[in-house]
Amino acid sequence: MRRRPCYSIALATVCAGLMASSGAARGADEIELRLHSAALGRDLPYIVVRPAPERGRGPFPVLYLLHGYDGDYTNWTRKTRLLDLVRSLDLVVVTPDGANSWYVNAANGERWEEYIATDLVAEIEAHQPVIARRRGRAIAGLSMGGYGAVRIALAHPDRYAIAASVSGAFDITGEDSVFSRKNSPDVLAVFGAPGSQVRRANDLFTVVSAANAAGAPYLWLACGSSDPWLPVNRRLDAAMTSRGLAHEFHERPGGHAWDYWDRELPEILAMLQARGFVR
Repeated sequence: MRRRPCYSIALATVCAGLMASSGAARGADEIELRLHSAALGRDLPYIVVRPAPERGRGPFPVLYLLHGYDGDYTNWTRKTRLLDLVRSLDLVVVTPDGANSWYVNAANGERWEEYIATDLVAEIEAHQPVIARRRGRAIAGLSMGGYGAVRIALAHPDRYAIAASVSGAFDITGEDSVFSRKNSPDVLAVFGAPGSQVRRANDLFTVVSAANAAGAPYLWLACGSSDPWLPVNRRLDAAMTSRGLAHEFHERPGGHAWDYWDRELPEILAMLQARGFVR
């Protein structure tokens, strides 16, 4: 079911926390760590942002934030107001590295979906003060990460309560996707040739059409009005509506750029508050 609720109260709370912390030392506890991924057979870096000490010892819900293509695990903490925004929230945020993987178990043998959905979750729940249940897990991302967040959540509906995407590159498995027109060698390495099993398995429209609405996570989509991926975001919104998936879709001014993504981050956090995921 398509919804466009107003999160004005929750958004005001997030912004009030941002104003209160401006000009002061950042209170959120940012830690860079590494884990050995069994799925990928190597060590990978990630960042954990924990609530300020005055928020208590938890356990807290956790939000996994995925970066976009040509980005890395530091993007969300270096290019947005994330550290200030979460200061007032009882929330752990994890920003993993995803290389240029599209967060899938790829045709080249790299098992990035397994890393994100299994290895990383197990690591965080073993070592961080988080709620180790579906109700305490959300996943979100931008562009490549938006595609990855929605697809992983729908592939593992028993693991995630909420998934959010900003500027999702949802057409990546198509032969004439916005991204493929300039980067076809990279797409071939991850998804294989057109018509391959990997492409079919990771076609988000196919995944949506097969989703069980009763057991699916809540889905939140946003895309800028001048973003080249706006048409495919509108198409996915329509597909989710047709399937009866609980979700919302927002179009606001902006392009495929960090100034827009930074403006949408408080909206994601406000949605998490309004839905009772985080205080």
